[in-house]
Amino acid sequence: RHHLEKKRYLVIIHGISSETILNCLRASLPDDNNGSSVVLMLDTESEEVAWHANTLNKDGINGIHMLNRLDEKRSGELFCSRASRKEMSDVKEDMSKYDKIVYDITGGYPLAIVLLAGLLRFKEKPGQWEAVLQLLRPGPGMEEAQGVEGNKIIGSVLPKGRRRIEWRMSSTTQSNLSTRTTLERVFWASFEDLPNDLKSCFLYFAAFSKCTSMPADDIVRIWIAEGFIKPQKGKTMEELGYNYLNELLLRCLVKVEEEANDAYINEEFSVHKRLHGFLQSEAREAGFIDVHDTYDIFVPPSVRRLSFMSFERGHTAFTNKFRKLRSFISCVDEQDQRNDSQGVYQKRRHDLKFLCRSKFLRVIHVSGLGIRELPNEIGDMVHLRYILIGSMDLEKLPSSIKSLLNLQTLDISETRVEEIHPSFWKIKTLRHVMASKLSLPASIDEQLDELQTLWGVKPAQQGEWDQRDCPLHKTTKLRSLFLDGFEQSKHGAALESALGKMSFLANLKLEGDEIPSCVFTAQNLRYLETIDIAGKIKWPEATSDVRRIRPNLVMLKVYKDSSEEAVPQHIQNQL
Repeated sequence: RHHLEKKRYLVIIHGISSETILNCLRASLPDDNNGSSVVLMLDTESEEVAWHANTLNKDGINGIHMLNRLDEKRSGELFCSRASRKEMSDVKEDMSKYDKIVYDITGGYPLAIVLLAGLLRFKEKPGQWEAVLQLLRPGPGMEEAQGVEGNKIIGSVLPKGRRRIEWRMSSTTQSNLSTRTTLERVFWASFEDLPNDLKSCFLYFAAFSKCTSMPADDIVRIWIAEGFIKPQKGKTMEELGYNYLNELLLRCLVKVEEEANDAYINEEFSVHKRLHGFLQSEAREAGFIDVHDTYDIFVPPSVRRLSFMSFERGHTAFTNKFRKLRSFISCVDEQDQRNDSQGVYQKRRHDLKFLCRSKFLRVIHVSGLGIRELPNEIGDMVHLRYILIGSMDLEKLPSSIKSLLNLQTLDISETRVEEIHPSFWKIKTLRHVMASKLSLPASIDEQLDELQTLWGVKPAQQGEWDQRDCPLHKTTKLRSLFLDGFEQSKHGAALESALGKMSFLANLKLEGDEIPSCVFTAQNLRYLETIDIAGKIKWPEATSDVRRIRPNLVMLKVYKDSSEEAVPQHIQNQL
C-alpha cells in the first residue's frame, strides 16, 4: 500500500476464488481517486466473486466482461490436435464428427479440451471413445452410461467379430462427475483412468505448491525412492520413470515449464494451477500426503508423507513423533532472513531433529530453509533412499551418513559441503550424487555399478591419482559427470584412462587446467550428448571427423577464457 500510495496503477490478478481474499486485497490497495484500476481474471465457476468485486466499483459501474471461450469448430480443432496419434492413422480420419460432443462436454474451455484429448489418446476407437464421451456428456448422456453390473459404470460396444471393449469407472467417481464443474468432471475422469502406479506418481505433485515446478530428474528419483517404479528387464528405473512422466505429459495432466539448466539438460514439470487444487484434495482425502502452508498446525502422528510450504513464523517445533513417516518435503521460497522487532535482519534457523524417530523414512527433500547441520541420528534411518538439502548454511555432513546402506540419491549441490566420510563411497546402492565441490577420495574400494550421476566433485587437494586405480575407475557406468579443479600433471592420465571406460556417458562437464584430448577423440564416448569444458584445450586435427566420433552430440559449450583460440572452424562446421 505504501509503495503504491499517490501513484496511478493497474493491477491484473488471476486465480482469486474467495470473496475473503478479495476483501483483503482491496484493503491493501490505496484509493486516491486517480483512475487506478484492478483487473480480475476469473473462471466462470468464480462468478460470485466477480459480482462481489463489481459491488466495490464506484458510481454503480458494471465492470464485468464475459470473455468468449472457443466455439464448436475451434474446440474440435484443438481436441483433434491433442488426441490424434500419427501411428494410429488418426490424421487420415475425419475427426470433425467429435466437434459437437467435445464442445458439449467442455463448453469450449481449452484446459478441459486438452484434458479430454489426453484421456482419449490412450483409448481404443471407436468403442472406448464412445463410452467415455457418453459418460462425460452432461444431462441424459450421463444416465445412459450407467450400467447394471454391480457398482460399476460401464461403457461398451460389440464390434462385429471382435471382443467386447469396456471402459469402467466406479460409482463413486460417477457421483463426483454428476456434481462437479466441467473442468472437474474431465479431470476426475482422467485421474481415475490412470493405472495405480502412475496414479501414485501423479499424486506426488500435490506435495509441492502450485507455483513450484519440479526438475524431471528430482521427481523421478523420488518416485524410485518411494518404490513406485518397478524394475523391468532392459530398462533402468530412471528410463521407466521418464516414460511415466511422458505419459502424464501426453495426458495433459502435467506441463513442461523449463528445458535448460546450464549444460545439463533437465526439463521442469508442474501441474496446471487450475488442476492443482483438485490434486491436493484427492491426495488429502486418500491419505496419501498431508500438505500444510504453516508449521504450527496439528499433524497426526500416523502421517505417512508430510509436506510444508511455508515457515513464516521462524523456527520449526514439532512435538509429535512421526513413527510411520515415509517422506518429508519442504520446498519454500528463500525466507532465511526476517526483521526482528528492531528492524534488524536475522537468520532463521531450522533443524530436522524431529525426524529422528521416523525410522521408516525414505525421502527427505528440503530447500529454502536455514539448516546448519543434520542430526547424527540420520544414520539410523536405514530405509532412507533419497536426500536433497538446499541450504547454503550447511557445511558438514555427519559421519553416520556412511551407514545409509540403501541410499540412492544424495543432492547437496545447494550447500557448502566439501567433505564426506570416505566410507560413504562403499554404499553400493548409490545412483546419483550431486554436490557443489565435493572432494573425492584418492581411491574407492567398491565398484559402484549403480552410480549414474556424479556431479560437482573434485579431486582431493593433496595427492595424485593412480592411473590404474583412481576413484573414477569404480564409476564406469556413469551417465553424467561434472569434475572440477583437476590438474593435468596430477590427474590427467588417470582421468583419461577412466573416461575411456565410460561407454554410457551422456553429459560431461570438465573444469581444469587442461582438458584431455580424449573428450573429442575416444571412440567409446559415442553416447555423449552435452560437453561443457573450461580449461586449455587441445583440439582434434582438421582431418578428424568429430561428427562421426560424436554422433549424438547436441551441445558443445566452451568458456571464452578456456583456450588461446576460439573453437576451430572445422569443428564448428562439423557440428
